[in-house]
Amino acid sequence: MKRIMSVIIGGVAVVALSGCGGGSGGGNNNPPVNQDILSVDIVDLDLGFIIDGQNDAGEDVTLEYCNGNYEYYSGSGHWYGHFSISGDRINMFDDTPTGGSYRIDTLNNYLEVGEWYSIDFQNDEITVDQITEDSNC
Repeated sequence: MKRIMSVIIGGVAVVALSGCGGGSGGGNNNPPVNQDILSVDIVDLDLGFIIDGQNDAGEDVTLEYCNGNYEYYSGSGHWYGHFSISGDRINMFDDTPTGGSYRIDTLNNYLEVGEWYSIDFQNDEITVDQITEDSNC
């Protein structure tokens, strides 16, 4: 009789404990951790977004936007500064010692995955591969 009670109590304990989530199982009411972002309205760039892609030469290009500032990486180049939005254009003002400014015209106010954008006055471009929120912004 003791053995039967032990088996029953053990079975009930297993069923009860398996119902207690507490790990990284991700139940039905938990949102996915990483969502693919297919486009971002350029007026939202201040909130913190990272745009990754390739230029026509096959080099990696990354644009990081946060609180009015940007970091721009292309191949081995690195520039940084502040930016503003004017209509469907991102104006970037270089704060590095070389200075200067450049822009991206979006034509529809969005940066979109799979689209090609010229970075005017920098003789560069980006075909966007990925857009992610910058959690450090």
